[in-house]
Amino acid sequence: MFRQTMLKKIKKSGLIGRGCNNFLVADKWEMVRRAKGAEKFVVCNISESEPGMFKDKYILEKWPQLVLDGINLAMSEIKAKKGLVYLNPVYYSEFQASLEQIIAKNNFKIELFEKPLHDYVGGEETAVLNSMQGLRVEPRLKPPYPTAFGFYGAPTLIHNCETFYAVSLINSGVYKNTRFYCLSGVNRTNEIKELTTDLTVRAVLQEFDHTPSADFFYQVGGGAAGFCYNYKQLNRKFEGSPSIIIYKNDGSEQATVMKWLDFFRKESCGQCVPCREGTFRLRNLMYEYYQSEQLDKKVFDDLVLSLQKTSLCALGKTATNALVSYFKNVKET
Repeated sequence: MFRQTMLKKIKKSGLIGRGCNNFLVADKWEMVRRAKGAEKFVVCNISESEPGMFKDKYILEKWPQLVLDGINLAMSEIKAKKGLVYLNPVYYSEFQASLEQIIAKNNFKIELFEKPLHDYVGGEETAVLNSMQGLRVEPRLKPPYPTAFGFYGAPTLIHNCETFYAVSLINSGVYKNTRFYCLSGVNRTNEIKELTTDLTVRAVLQEFDHTPSADFFYQVGGGAAGFCYNYKQLNRKFEGSPSIIIYKNDGSEQATVMKWLDFFRKESCGQCVPCREGTFRLRNLMYEYYQSEQLDKKVFDDLVLSLQKTSLCALGKTATNALVSYFKNVKET
């Protein structure tokens, strides 16, 4: 049967979702396939609002047919009624016509949705569902998870754009266990390469013809939630988004640090107190630190712990990543 053959291909490939959760694709498909429900849906999340990430745009420019083909394959696998493509406003404006042309030509039962705002939390999978249902764009409490209770309460399979691209390649027998890596920052303008999935950060930088040195520090995993490392800490695999941003390591980090904190303060949806208050207070605390060069370490540690451990969703939990790792790995070395 087609379903068994496709699932076998996915399992054999060992494909891991190309979002941030590193979840086995075959396992997620199995969950949705086995979930009880008269209707099921497949969602392609192309909100791509993490600074320093631009791989989805690159894929849509070059291989939109493969993305839609991957969605259609998933729909056939889980017996979904409809496929849904969720695009941030910039991408919707740029790619709506070409995507709808492919959908019509192939008679795909796939519908496009425009993200109401280019907001960060709107990329979280349950916030995506709320947005498409016309609800407030904020994360849901989990469980239940979308695999069991997703779009309008139906079992829903949600993947990143690149994941569906890979699914199509797997079905065609040309998948080579690669993924897209993004590089930006000092002397770089949004460069991208498709490389094998097992590379270290240092190896990827070398593929981009950059030699790590003490003159720079590196933010890995996105320009908001990514961790900062010095040039000696790059023999590590990627966790989360496969992006690197290069910064000058010249001690003038104030503008960069405040940019991170302003971003999370602005992007917090306000649903939970730890994130709403924590991002605001952490930003103000660091502003005062740069004015006086004095930091209340206890208040700082309490704010960080509260954000990391009690925020409802990943926005609050990761809001301290760049700041804490910068001071630990770069500033204090």
